Amino acid sequence: MAMFGMEQVGMRQAPPSCPNGFLYQIRPGDTLWAIAQRYGTTVGAIQAANPGIDPNSLRVAQLICIPRAAGGGGCPAGSSPYVIRSGDTFYAIAQRSGITVAQLTAANPGVNPNALRIGQTICVPGRAPSGGAACPAGSSPYVIRRGDTFYAISQRFGLTVAALQAANPGVNPNALQIGQLICIPGRRPPATTVRCSTVLNATSSAPGASGRVWLDTNSAGNLEITVSGFGLPAPSIFGGTAYGANIVVDGTQIWVPMVQTVEGRWTGTIVRPPVPNIVARGRVGVYPGPVLTGPLADCR
Repeated sequence: MAMFGMEQVGMRQAPPSCPNGFLYQIRPGDTLWAIAQRYGTTVGAIQAANPGIDPNSLRVAQLICIPRAAGGGGCPAGSSPYVIRSGDTFYAIAQRSGITVAQLTAANPGVNPNALRIGQTICVPGRAPSGGAACPAGSSPYVIRRGDTFYAISQRFGLTVAALQAANPGVNPNALQIGQLICIPGRRPPATTVRCSTVLNATSSAPGASGRVWLDTNSAGNLEITVSGFGLPAPSIFGGTAYGANIVVDGTQIWVPMVQTVEGRWTGTIVRPPVPNIVARGRVGVYPGPVLTGPLADCR
């Protein structure tokens, strides 16, 4: 059955090889032209990276390879390319760039933070292009997160929507993208400091899976928890429709809903007040299953 000019996926697709780019999951309304514009590449380059692809028969949830543009392009507006070096982790890159691991993860769909390769190119949101500032004097950069709207951002920073729009000519408030950089006039957004991260272990229910938890704190003292799983089987195998992480600390349970970004990869983030002893005594399980478990005591 066709939908938005595309077919629905009828069976699970093996992820295509994508050594010089990243995987992207087709969404309703997508065209190769729109995707190429979004990621600073060309239709021809996408077709070359996906032999046999039919631009007129894209399927919702189909995985395709988005090539990185030669010379450091290939990242969406508001982010810049970064080449992985020896010893790099998402945690370390986020710290150096002044962003959260959740923002870095959202800007790199299809990239497994547990399997970074030296020479691999990722996109870092909010980095200013070389040779110039990202925002004019009197304003500061802000990276769009999931659920952001101009209204919500203006309320958060004590602005009017009109002032925010005036500081961002050319930005369509109705088409904001996660990882996109905008400018906040008059004041700096609250800084976020990465606290720690730890690896989750696969269980016998999903022996090929891997996962990680990140704990971040912001200047307001709130706790941002991000959980990601990779290589996860369909939750329907366990009678569920979606994965979620259950964190237990001294009898208190914290539920982190997760969404699928590409096939086999699930991630979720919540922000909440601080939790005493979460690192010392917290334990994590990703359900249904569980497919991943682990203590937070090793969070570094």
